[in-house]
Amino acid sequence: MIGAARARVALDDAVDRAVVERILTSSPQLHVTDYVELRDPEHNGDAGDALIVACEAFTAEVGDYVAAARSLHPQRAVVIVCTSETNGYVSEAIDAGVDDIVTLPADSDPRVAQAMSHQVAFTVEKAMARRRGVRPLTGEKLGRMICVLGLKGGSGKTLTSSNLAVSLADAGHSVALVDLDLQFGDVGLTLGLRPEHTVYDLVRAGGTLDADKLADFLTVHPSGIRALLAPARPDEAGVVTPAFLKDVYPLLRSMHDFVIVDTPPSFTPEVIGAVDASTEVCLVAMLDSLSLKNSKLGVETLELMDYAGPVRLVLNRADSNVGISPEDVVSILGRAPDLLVPSDRNVTRSVNQGEPISLGHRRSDAARSFHALAGMYIADQLSDGEKNKKRRRKLFRRAVRGS
Repeated sequence: MIGAARARVALDDAVDRAVVERILTSSPQLHVTDYVELRDPEHNGDAGDALIVACEAFTAEVGDYVAAARSLHPQRAVVIVCTSETNGYVSEAIDAGVDDIVTLPADSDPRVAQAMSHQVAFTVEKAMARRRGVRPLTGEKLGRMICVLGLKGGSGKTLTSSNLAVSLADAGHSVALVDLDLQFGDVGLTLGLRPEHTVYDLVRAGGTLDADKLADFLTVHPSGIRALLAPARPDEAGVVTPAFLKDVYPLLRSMHDFVIVDTPPSFTPEVIGAVDASTEVCLVAMLDSLSLKNSKLGVETLELMDYAGPVRLVLNRADSNVGISPEDVVSILGRAPDLLVPSDRNVTRSVNQGEPISLGHRRSDAARSFHALAGMYIADQLSDGEKNKKRRRKLFRRAVRGS
């Protein structure tokens, strides 16, 4: 058994121990040190490399056992093997300290057991590797997260998000784009992407969430941006919780220079969570009274939330002759927009073709505007870098004087 993972197995009363034993002893990569009952408290002794909890489903009792075991042996991997589907309790299991979940077959067919043994051993091996490699994100250089708000449907929010993302990528930056409109997201359609994997699939996958796993669920666009797409059906949106997304954002920021979050036109719990996690907000409006009114309310809501990050205002179709003057815009919003995006018939054509106008019609005025918006964020980044350099120079000079 040299090189085999050493595992302690805890069983609940609802599982067939014979089935569990057959599966866990069929792989030379897994060595069971002992079997214990789930109702018995976790003890010290030989903890092994991993704890395998065999149960029918994740319950409060299982969660309490895992939490107690995790506190006693924090570096040990924890894997659940269960005989029922994981519907509804993946996030609870992860919160309790579970690293991964495997669903067991209901029968003890030797051929099935042999196949499952390899899967369980591989899952335990992955969980152990992740546990050894766990490190806090604190201190890492995180990319910037821009939450794009458009508080009236049709304001061009998704258009802005997509074109800002590809413009930043075109300038040489690594970019992730998150479609947070969980019921009716259109980022995939706007970019011409087929949603082979979505955020719904990521949630249902279970197990530990890390950068490697997250990368498998990002869809790569020809521009180089990587998109976390919205669920394919509205009924799938309910499984994507704000708590789960809260863990996704710092991982995306650790993997990219910029994270762009496209949001639905309202302050849902998911949107509030994204705003709280963002470094800045881009508020998109159109040249009509309803859109401008909602945008003003959006600015006021951000103030009530004590949002401390910068807020940029983008006005789409800014050259439309609809009886609202630039002075009216300033009067309603309380400030002038940071960027004006002109009307362009190629915008609709680019959306229908699934090709962002910033790539397909680079010389159009609308494309230039989106590239200019990206340039503003890039300039902010360069400015922050220069400030940090000056700060380091001052500290160095002080150190020299004091020596």
